[in-house]
Amino acid sequence: MVEIQLTNNFHPEFSPEYDYVIDSDGDLVDLDDSRVVFVEPAARDPYGRRLVIDLYRRYNRTIRISQKTDEHILQYAKQVCSGRECVPSLAIAGAILKDIKEYRTNGEITIYRDPLNQHGPCQNGAWPVMWNIIFRERLQVRDAFFCIAPSFKNKFLGLPQELLLWENVSFIIGHYLMEARNALQCIAEDRDSALHQFELITDEFISNIREQKKTLRTGLVRWAREISKIPIKTTVKDTAKVIIFGGLNLLFTHYPVEQFFLERGIIVKVVDIEESLNLLLSENIIRYGLQKGITSPHQQFKETESLDISQIEQPELRDAKRAKRSLEKSKFLNSQCLTFRKIIGKSGLLFDPHIEYVDLMELGNKYVSSSTFTETPLITGRFVHSVKSGVYDGLINMGSFNCQPAMNSQAIIRPLANKCDIPYATIDCEGPWISTNQRKLLETIAVQAKRVCRKKFK
Repeated sequence: MVEIQLTNNFHPEFSPEYDYVIDSDGDLVDLDDSRVVFVEPAARDPYGRRLVIDLYRRYNRTIRISQKTDEHILQYAKQVCSGRECVPSLAIAGAILKDIKEYRTNGEITIYRDPLNQHGPCQNGAWPVMWNIIFRERLQVRDAFFCIAPSFKNKFLGLPQELLLWENVSFIIGHYLMEARNALQCIAEDRDSALHQFELITDEFISNIREQKKTLRTGLVRWAREISKIPIKTTVKDTAKVIIFGGLNLLFTHYPVEQFFLERGIIVKVVDIEESLNLLLSENIIRYGLQKGITSPHQQFKETESLDISQIEQPELRDAKRAKRSLEKSKFLNSQCLTFRKIIGKSGLLFDPHIEYVDLMELGNKYVSSSTFTETPLITGRFVHSVKSGVYDGLINMGSFNCQPAMNSQAIIRPLANKCDIPYATIDCEGPWISTNQRKLLETIAVQAKRVCRKKFK
């Protein structure tokens, strides 16, 4: 275990042009130096983690990524937090402290990234101040930066833009692989044997990408072909399906609810991480559209897409450029989601077609303005779409009990849920666990979901 290094005189800084780092000893260090290590403190799925770590290695960079939130991480959080923070705040604080104590090496310059670089009315707006107070001022950690996200403004902290784009794609692919694994677990002829084969085939896919024997596309084509050969006893279509939605809270809390339904043979989809990534990207688009007097997400995206930057003058130019860059990234992510979901779908294990983020926001905007810059309209839009699609037999809205956007969505969705025939429940969580009463509620949803599924095929 590495002890926290203390200093009383110097915090590291980036150069004004973000060309290098001035470390705690006053030495200049290039951003591509081996001493510089990035840390993603938000919990990620195991497949996405491995793909991204390998991706960074190909660019001669190093990144550490937090694993799923557990009691060990939250025990670390208790050392530096009051307990009144939202679950993501606690999980990230605990993950950062765990990294400092267990993984950080001497001489390392660590950049603890901000997983939610957003400026809306959410607790994450205070994170830059919070992390600096805890880790720089109170613990006085040497050679470390806290709550900073690679962006155009800081020259992406020395990281190639294509690396950051493919990092997000890799996390999305990892999420799809988990979705496929959940489906296979419920429909396989021999569950244990099927999951063993799934891991072997997936390990081979990730290894081929690491060794550059395959591209993501060709590797997944082979992966889907091999996975489709695993014997199954029924089809995804004939099996009860539940979706867990609720925004970025899910990164830290969904595990027990997901496992609950899988143990009962009900396929679980945890809402796509791509939706939350697009939420962060869309803020510049929505803010710019609102400046133009446009309140519809569809119209805001169209206005940004038709922008001719050369015809815009200051002070509007800066916001227009930001919106344009965000839209380009959003379109890239959307195109990759369509491509890779189609390829992975050849395995026969994916069932919910990709829906564009702006369509979800438009649905949610009918009930709560997207100009609130929170997850509330996205969560609401996901509920409405899930009901209309007819794909799911049960809906679980899961959120941190002190996350205001999540609680707002529950208030908006409740009267809508009362009018639909699909079982619906809200789960307010204080961490990655569920209470006895919540388990009873989920038991009811499980029974109802299976009943709804059977009715579809009578």
